[in-house]
Amino acid sequence: MEFRSCLPVQINPGSMMKYLLFVFLCSISLPLFAQDSFQLAPPLLKYNSVFFIGKTNLEIKFAQTGTAVHYTLNGKEPTIKDLVYKRPISVTNNFTSVKAKTFGKAFKPSESVAVTFIKDGKKIRTVEQTAPNPKYPGSGANTLIDNKGGDAQTNSNTWLGYNCDTVSITLNLEKEETVNNVLLNFLQNEGGWIFLPEKINVSWFDKTTNSLQYFGSEAINDDKETPGSQCNFHIIQPGTKLQTNKIIVQLVVKKKMPAWHSNKGEHAWMFIDEIKVY
Repeated sequence: MEFRSCLPVQINPGSMMKYLLFVFLCSISLPLFAQDSFQLAPPLLKYNSVFFIGKTNLEIKFAQTGTAVHYTLNGKEPTIKDLVYKRPISVTNNFTSVKAKTFGKAFKPSESVAVTFIKDGKKIRTVEQTAPNPKYPGSGANTLIDNKGGDAQTNSNTWLGYNCDTVSITLNLEKEETVNNVLLNFLQNEGGWIFLPEKINVSWFDKTTNSLQYFGSEAINDDKETPGSQCNFHIIQPGTKLQTNKIIVQLVVKKKMPAWHSNKGEHAWMFIDEIKVY
């Protein structure tokens, strides 16, 4: 049987100082390494609507001390070298895309959050449209031109909801003028049966021939599922410059949801809330 001594081990002073220094460095560095494994929460973007007249303000909220929110105004991913948020951002330009991200020492940066602001277009005098489903009446025809849209919540009262085959919308401008493009904003929430239209057809009234002329169209593909709920705007451009005081939009609603959907073959819904003419 072997017995071991219980006497303390002798350590020379130099080794002891190195050991104590090592313990001290570990004590202050381990929490930093632990913190570095945590990712910051994204900042909160606060605004009235993505649609605006003249100008609008964007506030960015984040409560954690020792952090800063960096942002860009060109849609690019923010870095620690970009602008630091200090006060509400004044937006005046059409299609201003703001991206923001939270940074902090010893933490991983947050995921970025983004919003695109859309400025009001040419003055629209009246709107005539296919009646929406009574469940989703919005605020009537004014829903399409009131600059209150852009809310990705399906229960928002900013949307006109349709589950018919086609939707027709006529926009009567204040006066005859040059039209460069038409923007339409839709809700996309495929899990909630809300799809983008199969096709967008736009025509314009030609006063000289007293007839409707082709403006432009877009067919929308849905081969792959788009997760989540988001606003999705589409811009239709004419092949040539034109002057008119009347635009007619026809939207083809998806009659059968695709094979990948859990309710394949059922009629889809379409939600729209704003149309702009530029």
